[in-house]
Amino acid sequence: MCDTCGIGPELTGSGISIFGKNSDREADETQLVLSVPSKKYPAGDDLQCTYITIPQVGATYALIISKPFWLWGGEMGANEKGVVIGNEALFTRVKPEKTPGLIGMDLLRLALERGGNAEEAAQIIIELLKRYGQAGPCGYRDKKFNYMNSFIIMDRQGIIKLETAGRDYALQRLKSYAAISNGITIAKDWDASSLNAGADFGKFSDPLITYFAGSAFRRERNQSSIIKAKGAISATDVFDMLRDHYVQSPAKGFNRDVCMHASDPLIRKSQTTGSLVVELHPDEKFRVFITGGSAPCLTAFKPFIPAAPLPDLGVGAGLYSDQSFWWRHEAYHINAILRYADVSPLVRKYIRDGESRWTARLPAHFWDNAAPSLIDISQEAFSESQSWEKTMMERMKEMKKTAAIVPSWFWARMARRSGVPLV
Repeated sequence: MCDTCGIGPELTGSGISIFGKNSDREADETQLVLSVPSKKYPAGDDLQCTYITIPQVGATYALIISKPFWLWGGEMGANEKGVVIGNEALFTRVKPEKTPGLIGMDLLRLALERGGNAEEAAQIIIELLKRYGQAGPCGYRDKKFNYMNSFIIMDRQGIIKLETAGRDYALQRLKSYAAISNGITIAKDWDASSLNAGADFGKFSDPLITYFAGSAFRRERNQSSIIKAKGAISATDVFDMLRDHYVQSPAKGFNRDVCMHASDPLIRKSQTTGSLVVELHPDEKFRVFITGGSAPCLTAFKPFIPAAPLPDLGVGAGLYSDQSFWWRHEAYHINAILRYADVSPLVRKYIRDGESRWTARLPAHFWDNAAPSLIDISQEAFSESQSWEKTMMERMKEMKKTAAIVPSWFWARMARRSGVPLV
């Protein structure tokens, strides 16, 4: 499960376009944040994606990408040209092809590496889909988990919504905003499609799985937030959207929280394991914010500088490591989840204060700007976040665990399996 939104200048009211996404994955699946430089390749080079090899292009753009550690592609990212993309799992009647192809996360990364604007990136996905199809396990531990994909692809000029089923697609161009979750949203109102004129792309949807995925509820929450704040939407508003809970206590009901919390192995299996917000400024400048870990309701969005990434954001695999930012945060996250009712109120002020300071201090900047002042702001934010989480870990030693029986068992199991220290 995931939630993605793109908001254009008409609704932000500032001339800025804003992208936001929560990546919901398996609960103990490490998500890395990488800054990948541009590169030139000799003719005839091949590129190994997650499951198949395809021809490499002559040159790729620099990009940042947030990705599950075990696969080549990514859940969300941006490139130096101002293209930003997030994908969503779509549950459809179309079954994956038996021969491995590209998966949605591969398509996302390929579009960022090769697309100089949103339109170009969308066409790259369409052409790759036509040539290679989309097939292959999409889960980390659950290798039976397969799905089709939808995308929000945006740049400073506009927003494209692209939905796919097998090798078919429907594309819709938008100016003001777009919000997608885990359901098909384009019916007959597409601008381009592989289908015949007037055909309904919604016919591909699997309504039962889509319903239990909670996508309609989460998409409606984000759309309502965007429309309500029309004309005055900032990055901090998008932070709030991404930490929204359907009910006050999360992890209840059928996956209706934008800030997704796993709590059992059957219905609530997905956890928000990474979050990204990107501002696209009209003068070719950017501001990028990430959590670097699970559950945005328990941590702050912090400035990420593409030209000076923190090395430990790109470290981590299947087991706990104190060399990995994601895993250090995950130790805090799991211990906090076991005491959520008491910990959550304590973290709100820290989150608000930190985000207010960092968004006020961080200027919009060019992609390749590695000025010491920018680096200092980013490093200070990550350092402060880690320090605060360590302090909370000490305080949690004196707190009783308040999680219900099933979530408590679920998270204790996650901790044992991955080697996360419990307090």
